[in-house]
Amino acid sequence: MATEYVEYPEQKTVEIRVEGRVSAEDFEQIAGHMEAFIQQHGKVKLIEVVRDFDGFDLSILKDAIRFDRKHLKDFTHCAVVSDSGWIGPFARFMSRFLDMELRVFRMDEVEKAREWLAGPDNSSI
Repeated sequence: MATEYVEYPEQKTVEIRVEGRVSAEDFEQIAGHMEAFIQQHGKVKLIEVVRDFDGFDLSILKDAIRFDRKHLKDFTHCAVVSDSGWIGPFARFMSRFLDMELRVFRMDEVEKAREWLAGPDNSSI
């Protein structure tokens, strides 16, 4: 599988790990799990660990946009972890349009990203 989904309920955090291409099946699984997690916990935090991204099936574009529009206000913090050259700058650009705190980390800082999300400043969401 190109993606892996992990929940940290005690921190109200979801971690998505991406390596390779994201298929429609990957998206459907993650979206379903994440929707249930949001329903259970309310506002949540997200960490995206992108080792290698080869794109996504175009068939998920409409569903992804619908999911984002429905749940965008359900995320308070997002940590994007990647060494891919364009992902960090793209995430920083997009953060201007998002109502959440977003930070970008290098792959060797994945633990730092997790600590940032779990930190006392971010625990009262």
